[in-house]
Amino acid sequence: MTAPGKAGAPAVHRDPARGYLSTAVLAALIVAAFLADVAIGGGPAHAVAWIVVFVLVVGIDALIVHAVRTHRSVVVTQDEVRVGEASLAREHIVGYSDNPAPGTPVLGHRWGSLPRGIAGLAVQLSDGSTVLVPARHPARLATVLRARRHEPGVRPAEPEDLPLLAEIDERADALFRVAGIDLPAVPYPVDGLHRARAVFVHGRPPDGFVQVDEVDGLAHVQELAVLPGQMRLGHGSALLEAACAWARDHGYEAITLTTYADVPWNAPFYAARGFAATAALGPEMAELRDRERAVGLDGVGTRVVMRRALQR
Repeated sequence: MTAPGKAGAPAVHRDPARGYLSTAVLAALIVAAFLADVAIGGGPAHAVAWIVVFVLVVGIDALIVHAVRTHRSVVVTQDEVRVGEASLAREHIVGYSDNPAPGTPVLGHRWGSLPRGIAGLAVQLSDGSTVLVPARHPARLATVLRARRHEPGVRPAEPEDLPLLAEIDERADALFRVAGIDLPAVPYPVDGLHRARAVFVHGRPPDGFVQVDEVDGLAHVQELAVLPGQMRLGHGSALLEAACAWARDHGYEAITLTTYADVPWNAPFYAARGFAATAALGPEMAELRDRERAVGLDGVGTRVVMRRALQR
């Protein structure tokens, strides 16, 4: 869960664990007391004493605040969240929880409890665990973490992108684990990317991709995957529309895919984007479904074939 922070990475957001208000208040009180002492006739010796008090009290408080800010503040970079020396990769974040379980570990805090007066943002990770990120402004932190991390936009995949896509697919499956669905361990066929009719990616470096093949003379979405930390930002929809536009431009009358009927980010997602379930299977689609059953995909939920007509 944690690793040494990359101290040199530029920060895109900071949530200080403590402000310098106490230092300012102490300084103001000491100055006010000094002025009151002068008003009632305090001499030069008193002034020296007040200077010593000011330096000691204000200086010590400032050092304490600085130490707390250094070791307990939340720092967000393009790739990670840091609290002191502990860090969490943003790409492993798949969601957020409003009701974390008692005893949920706290990032950067060895004893597993939030500092007094500090709220926590409960972050769900790709391995199914949850960690609290201490923050004075958790809603603001959540907004930053949901923001895009890379160059936006859908583009055709380039040769150097292809080796990265299998890992994106694997990490995207983490959302199933968080939902309690154990998918069979089926390695993504990277060789299929080289034989695909089209592959589009989102971002540079890619944070999502779609692979388009041909099945029974129709375009077919073989895979659509987005990194967990970049989900729910419209990347999947943009990739899907790019695939549909490519298929329409290349003369296909429809585009198909196979997915889970009852998983919210599967069939309902596609239905909202013009796809409808179909029972009419050509020979190649029937063979594809046989392969899915053979590797165990049907063992964890109902699979459906969906189709979307493409208007020219």
